[in-house]
Amino acid sequence: MSILRWAVVRFLLAMLLALGAQAAPDSQALARGVALRNGGNLQQAIDYFRALGTADESVAVSGELGASLLQARRYDEAEPLLRQAYDKTNGSERARYAIELGNLAAARHRPAEALRFYAEARTLAGGEVALALVARINEARLADRSERPALLAAISRDIAGVNAAQARARLRLTAGTLASEVSSVQTAYENLDEARILAAEIGDVRLEVEALDALAQLYEAQGRNDEALRLSRRAITRAQAADGVFTDLLLRLEWRQGRLLAAKGAQDEARAAYLRAIEQVESIRQDIPIEYESGRSSFRDTLEPIYLGLIDLLLKKADTAGGSERVALLRRARDTAELIKQSELQDYLGERCSVDAAQNSTQAGVAPGTAIFYPIILKDRIEVIFESGAGIRRHTTALDAPTLRNLVSSYTQKLRDGEADDRDSAAKLYDILVRPFEREIVTQQVHTLLVVPDGVLRLLPWSTLHDGQQFLVQKYAVVINSGLSMTSQTAGHSEAFSALVAGMAEPGPVVDQLSGSSLAQVMAPSTTRSALELARQPVLRKLTLSTRALPTSGAERTALLKEQLALPGVKLEVESLAKILPGTSLLDATFTTTRLSDEFEKGEYHIAHLATHGFFGSTADESFIMAYDNLVTMDGLQKLLQAEGVRKTPIELLTLSACETAEGDDRSPLGIAGAAIKAKAKSVIGSLWPVSDKAAQQVMERFYSGIARDGLSKAEALRRAQVMLIANPDLSHPFYWAPFILVGNWR
Repeated sequence: MSILRWAVVRFLLAMLLALGAQAAPDSQALARGVALRNGGNLQQAIDYFRALGTADESVAVSGELGASLLQARRYDEAEPLLRQAYDKTNGSERARYAIELGNLAAARHRPAEALRFYAEARTLAGGEVALALVARINEARLADRSERPALLAAISRDIAGVNAAQARARLRLTAGTLASEVSSVQTAYENLDEARILAAEIGDVRLEVEALDALAQLYEAQGRNDEALRLSRRAITRAQAADGVFTDLLLRLEWRQGRLLAAKGAQDEARAAYLRAIEQVESIRQDIPIEYESGRSSFRDTLEPIYLGLIDLLLKKADTAGGSERVALLRRARDTAELIKQSELQDYLGERCSVDAAQNSTQAGVAPGTAIFYPIILKDRIEVIFESGAGIRRHTTALDAPTLRNLVSSYTQKLRDGEADDRDSAAKLYDILVRPFEREIVTQQVHTLLVVPDGVLRLLPWSTLHDGQQFLVQKYAVVINSGLSMTSQTAGHSEAFSALVAGMAEPGPVVDQLSGSSLAQVMAPSTTRSALELARQPVLRKLTLSTRALPTSGAERTALLKEQLALPGVKLEVESLAKILPGTSLLDATFTTTRLSDEFEKGEYHIAHLATHGFFGSTADESFIMAYDNLVTMDGLQKLLQAEGVRKTPIELLTLSACETAEGDDRSPLGIAGAAIKAKAKSVIGSLWPVSDKAAQQVMERFYSGIARDGLSKAEALRRAQVMLIANPDLSHPFYWAPFILVGNWR
């Protein structure tokens, strides 16, 4: 499995550039930067080429810097450098940059533009057969899967005409890798094996290791595991015995070795291989792009499978271990799961810096009166790691992932639709997740449960789990954590909180930002089959636009949009909270992005309460909050809260009292945690589904009274607010009180 698609093509391009470009500096200087880049050390390569450029402002350095930025998916920075190199060259040199610009267009999902650049490169390549073949290989990548075998067969025949052994070996490797992706086994084998032989002949160890790796991958895909393991070990030995940068290759090789050893039942050896793979991941973690050039997620394709593979092996080892060894294995499994949580949030937000800045140690211990639930969903079972003052242990339930997904999805959809209370599912989930640890909870006098949910369990309102007598929230405060390493556990301010309370009861110019935008899909009428009274009530804080019934433009459209997006209860909410919380209130026309920025600049607020529509989709790009005048994206929220005043007085709590998550999407709740990270807030209150206007008003009033007047923790204040609704016959259904969740610091 290739971590950086087209990396070998870029290596070939750089090699040809270093050999043939008239304006190039010393080819060895270029090669050092290329070696860093192809070893996965992208930031080091970028820094190196930038430093090299100060000494020699050559086209070659600019081009290689542009190629490195492109590989790091920093497209806006890469494009001007590549275009500059493209514009300043001609003939075969220009062809090289045409190929890189084609790669950039392909990465941006503009295939027609990419194909134009590749076609131009073939024309400009002239007598440089290798260069023309690079362009043809990239054209084949964009062709229909059914067409690729014939294209690759033709390319393979023509590679024989390349005179330079190193260029021919690189082309063989690239063609063979692509052939293996489309299951052209014979073509793949012939190209990869010749690449291996040529690499050994010319003494190019990295190329030889890449070829062995690709052959091992081909054999593994065919189920020829013993041969795949033998080739992987041979490649590892070659890499470890040679000088050079092999981190990215060793990552893949150790991961494959771990998979194959686990399949053979060699658990100890497999675990050691996975540990080595993760060591390689962590050494180049910052250089692994969030999203590969194919559009695939590096988290989904590489990071999560490696981490889960190790967790599986650690927990199996814990089955037979005892005493301190067992505790150490459980902690190692949990800490590995933390790497998943970090990577998943990075994947959701599309960047790493915010998550890295939010990290702290997981070794802080368990606060008195709290217990941690850390469920991990594996293919064949669900594991719950539980930690309290008494120590750490785990419980295993033989429930496969699809069955768990169906159970949780069905249950949460019923709650979201306001259907009859499903106590059977609530009890079944309680038995899986909580009941095995009841004795420790009681013995340790636990009052707050910290939950780090995994996958579909993020959709689950844990407060609704039922022990046969009571809901979980009637006994314990429940807090959701995106990860222990991303949650501040320090106590909040003891002083009275100052709050900025902003609300949008009647939307303003923001509606103009919705017309004809890509947000129409997420705000399309719900397809839910529910005609139930709870989910049909007109006073839901629900972001649903009947766009098909609206005029295409004009004042009538604007008026209808404003009517549909109105939140009548927000005015009362803002007014009532102003009586509880000292600070500033903004309503409608005063709730603008500029005014928000000005207020945050003052540095006076510990609480930011936003009573307005918010939507969290599958990614941060699909998520937003509405101000009166404009949409506030995740990045926009971060910019608003980068004011000097906020740095002096950090936000303790961000409350989004009218937000919602995408229906049935277990990634969308990450947006609530993501909002806290972007805002650098210790905690955030959000909702899993559209909430009742009346219920939201009452919950927020009771919650803030609890923390401002009664001195309660945030977790306990929210618990009491929810219990208050349960006691109200008109609002006792979980539909009303269960969507509210506290994420992050609970104190």
